[in-house]
Amino acid sequence: MSMQAEHGVYLAFAVVVGAFFVLFAFMGPVGWILDVLLVFAVIKLAGWSGLFGSASVQEKRNCPECGARNPIDRPACEYCAEPLSEGR
Repeated sequence: MSMQAEHGVYLAFAVVVGAFFVLFAFMGPVGWILDVLLVFAVIKLAGWSGLFGSASVQEKRNCPECGARNPIDRPACEYCAEPLSEGR
């Protein structure tokens, strides 16, 4: 699987949120309330970003070399760069 730029952003965001979650958890009852607010904020931000939006149904085909699923309109595999034939 290729790493896309947005995956790096999500990973960095998860690390920062996770660090604050653990920090708040050790603060006692006030921290627990902050943890709940943090979880709600992350869910709201994910909704705004379209992360949980409806996935568009897109036709795909398998790469003849590596078997990865690729959009039907791609001329080459996005994982191994093997040309995708029209017959598949």
